[in-house]
Amino acid sequence: MKKAHPSRQFAFKKNIVLLGILSTISSIPAYADDIYWTNGSGDNQFKNAANWSSPNIYDLNNDRYIQNTNGQTIQLTLDDQDQLYGPGYLFVGYGDGNSASLKMTDNSQSIYQLGYGTRLVVGSNAGTGLFEYQHGDIRSADRIGNLATLDIGSGLNSNGKVTLLGTGKNISDQTLSNSIMKTQELHIGSNGGKGELNTISSEIEVDSEGRSTATTVFTLGDGLGSQGTMNVLAGGKATIAPGPNQYTSPSAIIGLNQGQGTLNISGSVINNGETSPSRVIFNQGLEVGNGTGSNGSVLVLDGGHLMTLSTAQDPNQTGAYIGIDGGKGSVLISGTESNWDIAGNTITYTHQLSKVGSLSIGESGSGDVTIANGGRVSIGAISYVEHNNSTSDNYTNPELDNSVLGNLYLGNQANGMGSLNFGAAENQAAQAVGTLEANQIIFGAGNGSVVFNHTDNAGQYLFDTEMVSSAEGQGSIKQVNGVTTFNTDRSAFTGKTYITGGTLVVNNTLGGTIFASNSGTLAGIGNVGHATIGSGGIISPGQFGSTAPETLTINGNLVMESGSTYLTHLSTDVVSSATNTNGDVVNTYNADVIQVNGSATLNGASVIAIAGGEPVLYVPDSRWRILSATSGVSGAFGPLESRPYVNMGYEYDADNAYLVVTRNDQDICTKDMTSNECNIGGNVDEQGNSDIKDEIISQPDVESAKDVLNQLSGEIHASTKSALLEDSRFLREAVNNRLHDMAVGTGSWGHIYTSWGTFDNTDNAAKMKRNIAGVILGADKSLDDTWKVGLAGGYGKADITVSDRSSSADRYDYHVSAYTKGQWGNFNLHTGVGYTWHDYTTDRYVQLQKLRDHLEANYNASTAQVFTEGRYQFDINDTMTIEPYVDAAYVHVETDDFTESGGKAKLHSPDDNLDIVYTTLGNRFTQRFILDNGQVTKLWGNLGWRHAYGDVTSTASLNFGDSNSFNVIGTSISRDVAILEAGTEISVTPDTNIGVMYNGQIGNNTEDHGAKVYINWHF
Repeated sequence: MKKAHPSRQFAFKKNIVLLGILSTISSIPAYADDIYWTNGSGDNQFKNAANWSSPNIYDLNNDRYIQNTNGQTIQLTLDDQDQLYGPGYLFVGYGDGNSASLKMTDNSQSIYQLGYGTRLVVGSNAGTGLFEYQHGDIRSADRIGNLATLDIGSGLNSNGKVTLLGTGKNISDQTLSNSIMKTQELHIGSNGGKGELNTISSEIEVDSEGRSTATTVFTLGDGLGSQGTMNVLAGGKATIAPGPNQYTSPSAIIGLNQGQGTLNISGSVINNGETSPSRVIFNQGLEVGNGTGSNGSVLVLDGGHLMTLSTAQDPNQTGAYIGIDGGKGSVLISGTESNWDIAGNTITYTHQLSKVGSLSIGESGSGDVTIANGGRVSIGAISYVEHNNSTSDNYTNPELDNSVLGNLYLGNQANGMGSLNFGAAENQAAQAVGTLEANQIIFGAGNGSVVFNHTDNAGQYLFDTEMVSSAEGQGSIKQVNGVTTFNTDRSAFTGKTYITGGTLVVNNTLGGTIFASNSGTLAGIGNVGHATIGSGGIISPGQFGSTAPETLTINGNLVMESGSTYLTHLSTDVVSSATNTNGDVVNTYNADVIQVNGSATLNGASVIAIAGGEPVLYVPDSRWRILSATSGVSGAFGPLESRPYVNMGYEYDADNAYLVVTRNDQDICTKDMTSNECNIGGNVDEQGNSDIKDEIISQPDVESAKDVLNQLSGEIHASTKSALLEDSRFLREAVNNRLHDMAVGTGSWGHIYTSWGTFDNTDNAAKMKRNIAGVILGADKSLDDTWKVGLAGGYGKADITVSDRSSSADRYDYHVSAYTKGQWGNFNLHTGVGYTWHDYTTDRYVQLQKLRDHLEANYNASTAQVFTEGRYQFDINDTMTIEPYVDAAYVHVETDDFTESGGKAKLHSPDDNLDIVYTTLGNRFTQRFILDNGQVTKLWGNLGWRHAYGDVTSTASLNFGDSNSFNVIGTSISRDVAILEAGTEISVTPDTNIGVMYNGQIGNNTEDHGAKVYINWHF
């Protein structure tokens, strides 16, 4: 690989000599032929002879000095007849404390108007110089400048800035030569000076054409204290294509002799409807960071392009050296369409394909290359390179041919340190990843590393470039962030792999040794070498995203330190079965396995077991083989997570480690469970082994077990009984409302009701919601002046939900009733009987780890009731009355037996019955209005207190299959409720009344609000 070329010492000595010359030049008397800027006319026009010490303004055979322009800018406009030729120097900003500015514009159609051998120096001898060239569209064969040298910021305390500003039109992406500005040598920031070159939508070319004797014709930051910056922006282009004198050593160096150099390539321009990127081409080698104390950097951003070709006689055809002879060099390729193409070279002018190139990072210094955010680095050959003549004046169609790829070297020499970063450097914030196209990454005798520090956490990033450790060195792989997958063979790598963050997935072979720590994860189904999983590190066999049990092989020894973690996927696939000494069947199931072809040392590492694919139940007498070592297992894993009903532990034999489950002594019922939970838990405990029991005892904590018990409980079958007791009122309320307004004679009536109610949750039962609607129709007649009798019937539907139990019910109600009314003056006595048939359909969903059931039941129920009410009317005046009343009702409910349809969680219930007695004490207020048309309107309200006697909490007796039954407690009706009613009624005809009303009941366990519409017709 690359050795220090002999010109380097000469170049350094040359710079020292020049520094001495420039530091004393101000004390040398001016030569008589030198020409100086005087601005004698005061118009700042370059072509005004009155502004110079000599009238020949086009003569550049002698040195011409623009030392100071006193804050003004000299204007130079080139027309067709203008030819500024000569081999002399043109100084802009010369001398300590001086500052000069020159702006050149182009109105011509000619070529070679400036220079042809001229040496342009901008900012020298402690002076400050500014030179701007602004031109129009570039035409074919245009070349305004043809300089021997362009020096920007030369000499201690000197500052120079040159800006080439074009329109970007007609800039060719495919032409290496014929730029609008050409120079045989370009030096930016040298001998302690600071220089800056901006090429914005313009072009510059460096080509000695064999005339320059310098071996390095392009430098950025050359010399102690020097700072050189070159910006190629907005579709600008720079080509460094020197002639035959530079074939044996790199002709371009960024950062040398303790200088600091930076090259920025960024952006693009729209050219003839197509996007033309900013582009820089180095045709005869590039060094970034040459020499101790030197620092060079290249940034290719926002779609910029960089191309580097090796020197023609480099044996390894190295297109670029990053960090050489103790220097520091860095390259960043970041952004979509940001590219760096690297190739070899050739001196056969008719050859159309260059040799395959290579890249050296940290050759004999410190170097790093970062590929981020969609950037790309390609190492191959340049195709279709054509030279018109031996002066290499024209190069066309430079395109990378990546059909054959070249190598990338890291830390090639013993004193080299090279880092290739994907996303970001090791200690920086992660970025999106970029792409490398190369044949091999070769780790040399120095310290080379590949860093994966990116943001792809979806497992989509596959890195397939081969990695090879040379005989002199091994190198390192550093996985810092993101998910990186190796699918190709890397057995030729013998270095160290450090996983400190993210996940490295090895699905083929990776040689060397592995160290995982912090939060780094080693995964995959391939083969790796010796592995140490340190504190915070994770090992997890299997491909990224896969939950199926798979095997990761360690070809060497495995050490798992305290604080490390083994993440294993368990399955329910039985591998083998055996009977233990107690007669119980012990099943060994399939799981992730670490296969160690060596010894395994376990120093208390944690194991996290998760389900692989299907849910896994931790059933007693189950085990999973999770590790096997051909040379034996020593030590032990750390304790597993505690579970309330089973003990999780390990078994070991000479070469294997197993995860095992045993039942502990804890009953399913614990002290913080409800009666319902304990009732069903105790029932399941008595059954012995069953799928339902397995679900319960596999839970990781008591809260999870309680959720399972409540899902299994069938609680809705108890709570719906409370709804039957409560909803019995709708029939008797309709009858009593009719009896209140029942007139002498014969009549018929209708009553529509709807209501929305809630039954609050209790210590045992979850909250239940009930929505109901229905209609009741009736007819009646007077027997005499005292007694009246009638019949009624109706239909209703109720929707019931218990969301916390994933349960619901639909109930269809069919009503019949008979009633009487006796009236003695202002006293009224109402009596009635009612019967309702109920058709129930219930739905329950049980969603456990493995037990998932949809359970349905269809059964009948009935409600029978007897009710009476006595009320006395007090007339406050002719239009207002009050009626205190008391009523009582006896309600009897029966439910048929049923068995749910569904799976193993289905329940059976025998028939059941329950009774309740209600009494109500209240007062009704009525205000009548007679409208102008004779119609009678009523406004009325009712306040009451209802009390329930008996058991207000419903229960259900249930059982699984043939097992013993258990009791489940449902929601409760309220012992006491407040009754709130208000309504209005209007006589639409003398015989017909229509009314609407609000009906509400509020109690300690229930709340119900509804609306009713009724009609009474007398005939």
